[in-house]
Amino acid sequence: MHSLPHAPVALLLVFVGHSSSSFVIRSAFHIRKRHQNTNTNDCHTTLSSSSSSDINDLAARSPNDAWEEHYLYAFNVGDGSVEEEKRYHSPTHSYVSQLVREMSDNELEIFIAENQLEQSTPIEEQTQQTKSIRRRLPDPLWAQIRLEAQHALFHEPDAGPQLYQNVLRQPSLIDALASIICHEIETELIPATALKTLILDQLNLEDDINLHLDVIASANRNPSSGRTALTAVLFHQGLHALVCYRVAHRLWQADRTGMAMYVQSTVSSKYAADIHPACEIKGGVYLSVGGGVVIGETARVGNDVTILQGVTLGGTGKEAGDRHPKVGDGVILHCGATVLGNLQVGRGAVITAKSIVTKPVPDLARVSGVPATVKSFRELAEEGFVDYEDEEDCGIDDLNCRVRKMFGSYFQRSG
Repeated sequence: MHSLPHAPVALLLVFVGHSSSSFVIRSAFHIRKRHQNTNTNDCHTTLSSSSSSDINDLAARSPNDAWEEHYLYAFNVGDGSVEEEKRYHSPTHSYVSQLVREMSDNELEIFIAENQLEQSTPIEEQTQQTKSIRRRLPDPLWAQIRLEAQHALFHEPDAGPQLYQNVLRQPSLIDALASIICHEIETELIPATALKTLILDQLNLEDDINLHLDVIASANRNPSSGRTALTAVLFHQGLHALVCYRVAHRLWQADRTGMAMYVQSTVSSKYAADIHPACEIKGGVYLSVGGGVVIGETARVGNDVTILQGVTLGGTGKEAGDRHPKVGDGVILHCGATVLGNLQVGRGAVITAKSIVTKPVPDLARVSGVPATVKSFRELAEEGFVDYEDEEDCGIDDLNCRVRKMFGSYFQRSG
């Protein structure tokens, strides 16, 4: 009985220790420098704010929440007269393997030269042939995953069959994902070979980019030790569920609703994630696990959203038609969070664990409780923003900048 009061202290120590091991980067979004320019009274018209001074919610109070340290989003910041495009300096849309960091100068120069996409690369119309060609162009993420696979093979020879079949023999990241997932969700009705063909046929170039961002998010935001892009591709079931959703979504858009629902049902059985094929999910989404996640038919999920286990984006049961939440860019949905109804969750908002949201949430708000109320607001750190024109000439020792340019070139030419 005497140890109970010390439990929050122990939890705080574990939380701070975990946060310090992740990317030490503050979060930032499109709010014109910070939320202070917005009249806080406006928030009371959407979701009431709690003024209690004895809030005991670590996720709502901590400015260094480990799940909040990973965002990048282009937006305008200015004094109202002249607006300058700036972006937040973040690793979200690029990935640097530890093996790349350990390269010698010569090895690094060779690696960058081999995987830098030429600016003259043409973008063709999306036929099966051009998609296949496009997927085989230099890809900095796939090159690093192959390096990690070769390194893993050296230290764990028994993993050779899996690594060769699913990674080293595959010509691209999309082919690798298709090879892995088709064996996980195959059934007696649809064998793995047919599923792989279906996946590669249905995914378009927009999906390819979104899946690259999903893999990067899975590698960068996973708080576990030893996280790499390779382990995300091979074993992360939340990522695999997202791949299957993107296939089912294209089938749904092509009016192949029966096949779309079949894929969705199979994925629900395999990964315990119920994602309706008609919903809209953008890129850079981190789905920590599939377990218990429910996303309804008319829901929309923006870029760089984090969804932890047990999250529900559902309806109230009192509406028809457009009845599910619209989640903005960079939102964090903690374990067991529930958002009900056709309402807007503002960019950068944080929905804490087990909260039930039934009213619109302002941008950058941290909300908690049943029903959820605003506990605080996330702040924008001006020093976290960078003008990308300053990065045209990266220093020879600025590895993060050089890799960001590689990814920027790849995404630009692929888009």
